[in-house]
Amino acid sequence: MKLKHILILILFFLFTLSANIVGLFTDYLWFYEVGYHNVFFTVLKTRIMLGAIAFALFFAFMYINIRAALKNTSGLKFLLIYSGVILIISLLFGLYAASKWDIVLRYLNQVPFNLNDPIFGHDISFYVFSLPFYNFLLNSLFLVVILSGIGAAVIYLINGGILDQLESQTDPRYQKVINVIRLPEGTKIHFAVIAGLFTLLLTIKFYLMRFDILYTPKKAFFGPGYADINLQLYVITLMAVLALLISVLFFLSIKNTNVKWPLVGIILIIIIFTGGSFLTTMVHQYKVLPDEYNIEKPYIENNIKYTRLAFDLEDIEQIEFPASDNLALNDIEENTKTIENIRLWDWRPMLTTYKQLQLIRTYYEFKDIDINRLTIDGEYMQIAVSAREIDSKRLPEQARTWVNEHLVFTHGYGIAMSPVRGVSKEGLPQFYIKDVPPRSEFFNITRPEIYFGELDDGYVIVGTTNPEFDYPSGELNVYTNYKGTGGISLRSGLVKLAMAVRFGEINILISDSIQPESRILFNRNINNRIRTIAPFLKYDNDPYIALSEGKLYWIIDGYTVTDRFPYSEPAGGINYIRNPVKAVIDAYNGSVELYLLNGSNDPIIETYSAMFPDLFKPISLMPEGLKSQIRYPEDMFRVQAAKYALYHMKDPGVFYNREDVWEIPEELYEGSKIEMEPYYLITKLPGLQDEEFILLLPFTPRSKTNMIAWMGARNDMPNYGKRIVYVFPKEKLVYGPMQIEARIDQNTEISQSFTLWSQSGSRVIRGNLLVIPVEDSLLYVEPIYLRAEQRDSIPELKRVIVVYGDKITMQETLDEAIAVIFKGKVPERTIIPVEDTGTNDELIQQVVEYYERAQQLLKEGDLEGFGREINRMGKILEKLKK
Repeated sequence: MKLKHILILILFFLFTLSANIVGLFTDYLWFYEVGYHNVFFTVLKTRIMLGAIAFALFFAFMYINIRAALKNTSGLKFLLIYSGVILIISLLFGLYAASKWDIVLRYLNQVPFNLNDPIFGHDISFYVFSLPFYNFLLNSLFLVVILSGIGAAVIYLINGGILDQLESQTDPRYQKVINVIRLPEGTKIHFAVIAGLFTLLLTIKFYLMRFDILYTPKKAFFGPGYADINLQLYVITLMAVLALLISVLFFLSIKNTNVKWPLVGIILIIIIFTGGSFLTTMVHQYKVLPDEYNIEKPYIENNIKYTRLAFDLEDIEQIEFPASDNLALNDIEENTKTIENIRLWDWRPMLTTYKQLQLIRTYYEFKDIDINRLTIDGEYMQIAVSAREIDSKRLPEQARTWVNEHLVFTHGYGIAMSPVRGVSKEGLPQFYIKDVPPRSEFFNITRPEIYFGELDDGYVIVGTTNPEFDYPSGELNVYTNYKGTGGISLRSGLVKLAMAVRFGEINILISDSIQPESRILFNRNINNRIRTIAPFLKYDNDPYIALSEGKLYWIIDGYTVTDRFPYSEPAGGINYIRNPVKAVIDAYNGSVELYLLNGSNDPIIETYSAMFPDLFKPISLMPEGLKSQIRYPEDMFRVQAAKYALYHMKDPGVFYNREDVWEIPEELYEGSKIEMEPYYLITKLPGLQDEEFILLLPFTPRSKTNMIAWMGARNDMPNYGKRIVYVFPKEKLVYGPMQIEARIDQNTEISQSFTLWSQSGSRVIRGNLLVIPVEDSLLYVEPIYLRAEQRDSIPELKRVIVVYGDKITMQETLDEAIAVIFKGKVPERTIIPVEDTGTNDELIQQVVEYYERAQQLLKEGDLEGFGREINRMGKILEKLKK
C-alpha cells in the first residue's frame, strides 16, 4: 500500500470521526434541551460498551488469525500493514454492533408475557426478546469467522503460493493426470480450526432454526402443522447434531490432518436437508391433506388463539344488532346529538376548501384535516381542524434567502376549525376558528404560533436582530420575537461552530444577525422529533392538532410491535401490536411528553419502561383538556378490523372452512371504488344513555355487498379503547355501502340531477357514505359536493342524500332530507332544485320547479322553506326580466 493511500485513509477516518463527534455533541445539546438526556446517555453508554467489546473481540480474533497465516507463510514482516486493515474493519464491525443497542437492552430488561407457546413451552418473551439477541450474537460470530477464513485464504494465496503447491498425479482409477494441491501442515491445521468454528456456529444456527417453525405459513392457517412438528423439526434437530459431530471431526483433524470424514458429514447434512424437505412435503401431501382438518385441528386452534391475543382481539365484545326498520321521527328527536354531528364534510373536499378560503398567503399550508370532538359553548360536538403551517419553499424564488428561510419565516400561525355538519348558505364550511390572527366566538388562542409541526423539517434561529414574520395584516406584515423555551443557545462560539458543521452552513458562524441570546430550533418536524427520542416505537401516520387552554399541541399515537409472536399471522410485516403511548408535543415550545395508557397489558412497553425509567409518564398526569381529545388511532383500528374479519371465527371448523369470512366494504368516491375508511362519529351506542365519540367501520360478507356487522372503538374516558362489534341477523338483508351506492345511482331523479350538473361545467363529488347507527337501526348519509371545472375552484356542499329502509331522498340540507324520510310525506316526484343558469326555457322550468317545491313546503307547514323557494323564484324571474 502506497503512502498516499494511507494518508487518504487517515484523512477519511479523521473526517468521519470529526463529523460523528459534531453530530454526537449537537445531539447531546438537543436531548438536554428537550429534557431527555438520560435517554441519550443510556443509549450512548450501551453503544460505546457494545461497540468497544465487539471491536476488541473482532480485532483480537482477526489479529491472531492473520498472524497465524503470516507466520505459516513467513510473511510476518507484513503484519503491521495487515493490522491497519484489521483495525479499520474492526471499527466498522464495532459500529455495526453498536447499532444493535436496542436488541441488547431489550434482552437485558425483558419482561415476561406470562404466556407460553404450545410447542416448545417457552414464554413468549423468549421469542420477542431473547431470540433476536441470540441471532445477533450468532450472526456477528459468523461474520468474524467467515472474514477470518477469507483473510487467511487471501494471505495463503498471496504469500503461501497455494498455486505453487500443485502437483501432477495419475489417478489409478481413471489413468488420468490430475492436479492436486498439497498444503503445508500449518495451513491445514489453520483451515481445520476455522472450519471447526464455522460448523460449531452452524450447530447453534440449526438449533435456533427449530424455533422458526412457529412462523411457518400455510394455506389453511398460519404456523406449524402436523408435518412440521412430527418430521421437519426432527430433521432440523438431526442437522444440528450432525453439524456438532462435523465440528468435532474438524478439530480432531488438527492432529491427523484428515478432513475426509468432516467433508462426508457436510455432504450428509445437505442430503438430509434436501431429503427431509421432500419427505415433509410428501407427508403433508399424502397423509395430512386427505384428512387435513382433523389432523391439523390443534394447530388451527393455536393459530386462532395466538393471533387473537397478538392483535388484542380477545377483549372485543360481540353483540347482536337487530338492524330494525321501525325507526320513527320521535327516535330521531331523541337522538338529536347524533343527527347534529353527522359528518357532512368529507376530509378530501374539505381540505381543498380550507386551502382556498383560509391559507391567506401562498407560503402557508394545510397538510390535512383532523376529525375530533370538543365541548363548545356547552355542546359536545364533532369538529374538523387543521393547522396552518408555514412552508418556506413556497416563498417566491427571489425571497428564498438564508435570512428569510431560517431567521424571518420561522413559524406557522393558528388553526382553522369548523363543525363537521356546519354549512353556510353558499355550501361552504362554517368556521369556529378562522383567519390570521385567529378569530373565534368560542375560543381564545393565546399561542397560535406553530414552530413545530408536520411540515417543519429545517432549522430556524430565533432571537436574532431580524424580527420574525408573524402574520400578514392587510398590506403590511406583523412581526414578533420568539418568547418560548425551545431551542439551544448560540451564546457559545463552540456551539455555533458545531451547528455550522452539522447543517453545513457558514452563515450560522459568521452572521451578525445572531446574538448571544439567539437560539437554534431543529428537529422541528414532529414525526422526526418523537422518533429521535424514542426510535424503538412505531408511530401513527396521522398526528393531530389539539387546542387546550389557549395553546396548540400535537398528539401522536405510539405503538409497540413485533414480528416474533408465535403462531400469529402477520399483517404488514408485524404479528403483534399495542397502542400504549400517547405523545404530546407543544407546537410553540417543542416540549415532548410521552404518556402511558392504563391497562395496556403490554410486556414490550414494560420492557422499554425498564430500559428508560424516566421516559414515560402515567396518563393520569396528562392535562384534562388534552386527555378529552385523545382518539383511538385509525391505523391500529384498520389492522384490528382486518384481522377480526377473519379471526372473529373462533371455532376451528368454521375457521378452516372459511364459512363466515368478513371483508371491509368498498364505497364510491368521484366515480371510483375505494376501500371504506374508518370514520369518527358522535352517537349513542345501543343500550347506552349518552352520546360518545366512537370510531366505526362496517363489515360485509366475503364476495358479497350486504352488510353483516360493524365495529366501533370508544374514545371517551373512562371507556377509552373498548371495542364492540355489532352483528346483524344472518337471515335479514341489511344494505351494504355499495348496495346503497347502487340504489342512489338507480334513483332517476338523483341520477338526472348528477347528469345535469355534470353537463353544466360542474363536477359532482360524492363524499363518504356514512352508516349511522341510531337506536337499533341504521341510517345512511352521503354528502354531495359540486366543484367547477376551472382550476382552483372551491368544492361546495350542495345536497345531502339520506337512505333509510326502502326510502331515499336528496335534499339541500340534512334536516330537510330527514324530514322527508321520517315525516312520511315523500313527494310523488322528488324536486331537485338546480342552479339558476341556462337558457330561457331552462330558467322557466326552474321557476316551475321552485313553485311546486314551495307549494309542497307550504302544505307541510314549513313557512321558512316556503319563503326560501319563493325568493329563489324571484331571483330567476328577475334574470328572465333582464
